[in-house]
Amino acid sequence: MEDYVFAQYNVERLTTEKVQREGTDQLEAAAEMVQRLPTPDVLLVNEMDDNFVQGWERTHNAAAFLENYLRTPQAPDLQGVDFETWFAPRCNTGIPSGMDVGKDGLGVEPGTDAYARDCFSYAPYPGRYAMALYSRFPIDADGVRTFREFRWTDLPRHRIPTDSDGDVYLTADERERFRLPAKTVADVPIEFPTGTVHAVVAHPSPPLADGMETLNAPRCHDEIRFIGDYVTDADYPYDDDGREGGLATDERFVVLGDMNAEPGGTVTDDAITRYLLDNPRVTATNPSSPEGRERGTARATGVLSRGPTRADYVLPSTEFAVRSSGVGWPTDENRRAVAERASDHFPVWVVVDGG
Repeated sequence: MEDYVFAQYNVERLTTEKVQREGTDQLEAAAEMVQRLPTPDVLLVNEMDDNFVQGWERTHNAAAFLENYLRTPQAPDLQGVDFETWFAPRCNTGIPSGMDVGKDGLGVEPGTDAYARDCFSYAPYPGRYAMALYSRFPIDADGVRTFREFRWTDLPRHRIPTDSDGDVYLTADERERFRLPAKTVADVPIEFPTGTVHAVVAHPSPPLADGMETLNAPRCHDEIRFIGDYVTDADYPYDDDGREGGLATDERFVVLGDMNAEPGGTVTDDAITRYLLDNPRVTATNPSSPEGRERGTARATGVLSRGPTRADYVLPSTEFAVRSSGVGWPTDENRRAVAERASDHFPVWVVVDGG
């Protein structure tokens, strides 16, 4: 039976300006990092600008990154990586909420911090910090579910900050309108030769960032809980088309994303362990790297001086047998320099039995 590779990679600030032209040193390095992995069948890339939201109606950044970088071998010993299709969901980043979320006066000028703070998710302009999912196999476009507009207040036992003494909080009116996902949560069915696999993708708020910690930390916790509930067929989720309910318990899935949370992290009340790693429907993979082991942090997926050391996850459902896994953070000095030039994160991959 054929094995399949699922991978997740947060490529720092993958902007339209960089990706729409060849020869960007950072993106050549990022593509090299992908090409040194076991060849991915499914790859989620975080922090890719959605240039269609920005009004760029020619080539989407997802297609440009594939054409300009991933398909081109980035070293003599490498081969390009190709995919049949991709999906880039709309995200909440940079979308004006019409509310004074930042509690510093309504920001109306794109590009300013005040504008970013008052969006449904912090960003200086629409489409910033979005994502793209690549697949070697067909995506069932009619079966895709997105939860971008799911209201935070509709999450049972939510942790919305309401204390007006805090730096950032939501008023009663704002709670009726504010969305939970920082970018989106998307369920993307992919038609593998052995049957459908649901790629459940997300990128929750960084809990300690943007000067909005009192909002971001509980939001990160609650979005992770939403994902854990969704893959265990909770009844409360509703998608952007109005369809209700979670993922059926007989469906195979893989959760992929930069979750901005590490096991044991107190700022998110260890949400990643409670709702995903200990989830009875999830195989708690623990990818590691040679460089991480040398530094005493084997499972680190990001630069050690910035935020959670383990932030990126590829978590298959229990129907899959995990063959191997890893973090693309090498000990070789030259390759390590490539990795750190590419991003402040390292790619994570998991190989599973196709079943």
